[in-house]
Amino acid sequence: MLRVKILIVLFILGWSALGTGVIWNFQKLFGPSPDDPSETPGARSFNLPTLLGVWVGGYGLALYFLLR
Repeated sequence: MLRVKILIVLFILGWSALGTGVIWNFQKLFGPSPDDPSETPGARSFNLPTLLGVWVGGYGLALYFLLR
C-alpha cells in the first residue's frame, strides 16, 4: 500500500508540473496560430475552463485515492 501511495504522490507532483507548464504556455499551445492569420482565437476547441476542469478533476481523484 505504501508503494501505491508513493506512486500517487509522484503522480500529483508530475500532474502539477504538467498543469503549470500548460498554463504557462497556454497562448502558444492553444492560441491563434501565427502561421494562419485568418484563424480566430475561438477556432480551437480547448479553452481555459476545459483545461482547468480536467486538471482539477485529475488532481481531485489523485487526492481521493491518496487519502482513502
